[in-house]
Amino acid sequence: MSSANPGLAYEDTPPLSAPLRFFLTAPVFGIAAGVVLALGDGVLASRWTPGALALVHLIAAGFMLQVMLGALQQILPVVAGARFPAPLGVASATHALATLGAAGLATGLGFGQPGAIVSGGLLLVSGIAIFLGAGLLALIGAPSVVGTTRAPRDLRLALTGLAITATLGLVLALALGRGLALPVSLNTVVDLHAAWGWLGWGGVLLAATSWVVVPMFQITPGYPQRFSMMWAPAVLGGLMLWSLARVTDAGMTAIALGLLLLGVVAGFAALTLHLQSRTRRSAPDAPFRSFRGAMVALILGLVALAISAVHDADHWSVLAGVLILHGGFGGAISAMLYKIVPFLTWLHLTQSGVKAPNMKKLLPDPPVRQQLRLHLVVLVVLVAGIFEPLLARLAGLLMAAEFTWLLLNLLRVIRAWQRARRA
Repeated sequence: MSSANPGLAYEDTPPLSAPLRFFLTAPVFGIAAGVVLALGDGVLASRWTPGALALVHLIAAGFMLQVMLGALQQILPVVAGARFPAPLGVASATHALATLGAAGLATGLGFGQPGAIVSGGLLLVSGIAIFLGAGLLALIGAPSVVGTTRAPRDLRLALTGLAITATLGLVLALALGRGLALPVSLNTVVDLHAAWGWLGWGGVLLAATSWVVVPMFQITPGYPQRFSMMWAPAVLGGLMLWSLARVTDAGMTAIALGLLLLGVVAGFAALTLHLQSRTRRSAPDAPFRSFRGAMVALILGLVALAISAVHDADHWSVLAGVLILHGGFGGAISAMLYKIVPFLTWLHLTQSGVKAPNMKKLLPDPPVRQQLRLHLVVLVVLVAGIFEPLLARLAGLLMAAEFTWLLLNLLRVIRAWQRARRA
């Protein structure tokens, strides 16, 4: 265990290429999402347009899933003591299947091709299944308690959320591509898939990571023990009750449970903003500000989602998706990548006995700051694009530029790492 950060087993860190392939592939899906938005007709007119379905899956099953799987390759051994069997083999198989699957699924949804929807869904779920199987073996062999943080338990809960999301996604792919009969309406299954994906999987993983990363990289006080102990179980318990209410068509009960869940999520974002206000940093850097902006966007997205639950206008659900996916998860993930990738390269250089340069030399602040400013510009234009299609096309071009810049910044770290190894 690290003496600098008790509870973190840096000696168990996997080979750098295991998480890195996911981190470097993720921005490519963001670029593709920008192209779809720029070239598509009326993509943001509704959550149900083919372009919107392709866009959401390029961001959620492409960009977000790639980063999250890469992060778990790193976090599970270090935070939870769960060493993957054959980590490079698991990373290679998962990465290839998840990449091909997400691309095929988005293509099938965007162009209305049932065969691509089914094959993409099967490939994607196969990749996830390999990752979950390896993760389960790793967790079985892990110590029952590592450190005092709730992160190890919540990582397990996030994997449960991923399994449920993937199962629901495969059911939808078979329903759309092969006419599989569903016991409830298609819209209900879509809502369950979306809720478990962004909250049961993405939200719980974001929180589990934040318990460690926010105090560590943003120099804030830790999350209160009681809050971190209760949050993830409350979210998953609430999701199960809400899902049961939706399946049994208990309208008002489902709305009430949904609003209660949104309040619990807003509590996480508000508490994170409060902790950030107590940082010991004298001058917050660009990733710090981006993470703060992500929490604000997340809260605004929750408000839009709450309104969409009681108002039929299409733009509320689209607005919620833009704020939560691009503003919330996109901002937080970009901010974390700018901390995690330089840190991992520095760590591997140090563990290899190489004198590692300062992390600011691996990735200086100016290109990071400029790229994250573009991220905020894209968010503003995206929101305006919901109401003006021409601005949506402009947002697509800017989004492609944003993720291209992110990729170039990450490649800059890799080039600096290679130079340091050769020196």
